[in-house]
Amino acid sequence: MRLNAPDKIIIHHTADSDNRPQFDKINRAHKERTFPLSSLGYYVGYHYLIERDGNITQARKNSDEGAHAVGQNISSIGIGLSGNFDVEWPTVQQKTALTALCTKLFEDLNIPLSEIYNHKDFGDTSCPGKYLDKNTVKWLIVGQEINFINKFKTWLKTFIKI
Repeated sequence: MRLNAPDKIIIHHTADSDNRPQFDKINRAHKERTFPLSSLGYYVGYHYLIERDGNITQARKNSDEGAHAVGQNISSIGIGLSGNFDVEWPTVQQKTALTALCTKLFEDLNIPLSEIYNHKDFGDTSCPGKYLDKNTVKWLIVGQEINFINKFKTWLKTFIKI
């Protein structure tokens, strides 16, 4: 397996509306498709999977080659979300988890906000669907930062007149 040098994040959906957790199902399906085994012992091609309840499972180390976007697997972090976002919206818990995960990856890997992509940016697919895309993710992250700044200003006003 080649090492991954991620400089971008690629967002995916599983295109599966099943409400049950999907990690094990994806692991079996990706094993059948002969995806490479990660150093963590999974066949899931994404580095991370976010379930409907917001639970995040890491399937590949950030330094592991991905198996999620042809031509981008040694230069990206793949994040999959359970659901079919061509027909449904991601849950609030998924959006919260995705925002937190992307923010952490930006800090840990020095990836700028401008380097978030949809799977469809690199292939003939609708992934991650019409109800979730890179612009939605960017707005969630910017909104979180604005909310933090406003909370900080409110806290600061208790000590200093602004």
